[in-house]
Amino acid sequence: MRKRIAIALTLWMGIILTVFALASYYIIQKTIEHSIERKFEIARLIRNNIEEKLKTNLNRLYDISLSGSIDLADNDFNPEREALSIAYRYSLFTDGVFLLDRNGNLILDYPERMRDFGTNLLGVEPIRRIIGTGRPVISNIYTVEPLNKKVIFALVPLKDRNGNIIGAVGGEIDPTNPTLSYELGLTDVGKNKNVFIDIMDANGVVIASSDPVRVLICCDHDKYFSKIINAKKELVTTCHECHESGSKKTITTNMLVFVPLESASWGISIQESVENVFSPAKKLKKTFIAMGIVFILTAFILTIGINRSILNPVRELIKATGRIARGELEKPIVHHGSDEIGMLAKSFEIMRVRLLESMESIKKYSLELEDRVRERTRQIEESQKRVESLLKKIISSQEEERKRIARELHDEILQSLSAILMRIDMYRLYPEKFGKEKTEELRDIVLRAWEGVLSVIQNLRPSMIDDLGLEAAIKWLFDTHLGEKGINYFFNIKGLKEKRFPPEIEIALFRIIQEAVVNISKHSDAENVILNIDANENMLRMEIKDDGRGFDIESLFDREGRHLRDGRGLGIMGMKERASLIGGELEIRSAPGEGCTVSLYIPVRYQDGSNA
Repeated sequence: MRKRIAIALTLWMGIILTVFALASYYIIQKTIEHSIERKFEIARLIRNNIEEKLKTNLNRLYDISLSGSIDLADNDFNPEREALSIAYRYSLFTDGVFLLDRNGNLILDYPERMRDFGTNLLGVEPIRRIIGTGRPVISNIYTVEPLNKKVIFALVPLKDRNGNIIGAVGGEIDPTNPTLSYELGLTDVGKNKNVFIDIMDANGVVIASSDPVRVLICCDHDKYFSKIINAKKELVTTCHECHESGSKKTITTNMLVFVPLESASWGISIQESVENVFSPAKKLKKTFIAMGIVFILTAFILTIGINRSILNPVRELIKATGRIARGELEKPIVHHGSDEIGMLAKSFEIMRVRLLESMESIKKYSLELEDRVRERTRQIEESQKRVESLLKKIISSQEEERKRIARELHDEILQSLSAILMRIDMYRLYPEKFGKEKTEELRDIVLRAWEGVLSVIQNLRPSMIDDLGLEAAIKWLFDTHLGEKGINYFFNIKGLKEKRFPPEIEIALFRIIQEAVVNISKHSDAENVILNIDANENMLRMEIKDDGRGFDIESLFDREGRHLRDGRGLGIMGMKERASLIGGELEIRSAPGEGCTVSLYIPVRYQDGSNA
């Protein structure tokens, strides 16, 4: 019996060790593959972000042609200068934007510099390419002589009002400007000194990097990167990097993951030393070896213990466990001394007693569980009712927003369009009276309608929230609705620049502030407005005060303060509903002649999911 047990344990130990070794090898390989794939995912995310940034900035250049103000023959460059100014704002073109004619002559640039207008730039390869092909160009790093300045050109064809190509419009990017790395999302990556990310052009020159020291370094040995960028090929490989320490040179082998861009002849490389990449796998391998040794020693000790055991008590215990398995829990288990078998018998006895007690507890618990189920069912029904109520409020808010948009379209844009149609009909009846002054008058009406549409779009979803953040969007609100009317406003904002909140909190806070600012602008006759925002570790507090004429807030609601009396105060109701949707609390204090104060308290969390 003992020989059979020893042989069986030896066989089982060999099988388990083999399986353990294979599993260890598989897990280690998967760990390495996962590390490499993770870097590919990071590179693709960075690539997608860069592609989107490049597309957005090319569209800003295209917007110059789409503005309809481009006419190089009228000798009036004010519209073109305004279009360049708009394209320059919030773009990557740190060194400015410029216009060229069909012959490559410089017509206009912004910001204006000490340049000779009319200078022919066909000697610049990217400009020669856009003039020759008429297709958009994003260049490699180009050296501008004689200043020996490094720039990147982004160029698109320039079209007149009829869609004919009359030249080119371009933007210049300084690769050494920290704004480029920040906009391309490499600033935070630079905090990890063990990994660096490079964005390089088709010549292997680093355009931007998580390590600013690497910018403008040429990393292309034997035109390796040029080939894979032109082939649009993703790859993972190893490369060598030399370091100088005193008088010695050391070579570090790095793991390189490379992903090319589609819209430009650029590529993204992520490099990390092979030692760091495989360090987790090496630690895991050592852990598995240690566990294997522990397992072998345990199996050896177990074999000795079993061989020294007595088989009869084991058989009795088997019979006892059989009775327990059949549910016969009344008969006790006899103890056999104080050795391992005796302890096992004692444990089985304890188990039998506890099983017997558990059977009684299960019956009692079943009754309690039924009561809990009924209580939980009641809570779910109440939750469903609250959800239905909240859904009604959401639908009501949506309908009120649609009414507001319809009113703005009717009051501003529809009237302007009607005036345009009336003047067009008049010009058709009296074409001989159609002159430049009439054209300017019609253009002014169209411009006002365009500005009205732009205002509606910005009120629907201001792009500044996504581009520059919540604080910039709030300042834009105050400047647009209060500053233009001569109302003084003051800011005291803390905690909005450090981190970004989830989109639902940002847009809800923006809409609440927008409603309050519009009400002040239209109804309060205020001279001064103060905004206080304080976002600390777990709470965002906002307060807007004005010194206007105020109003009787109790006259708007019924006694419970939940429903409107006669339909007034829909904006205030919408503000409260937006605050409740994000778990916040809104309070409005006002009285005739005493101004108005709007207070908002929101429990906040940042975009990584943790509380602020």
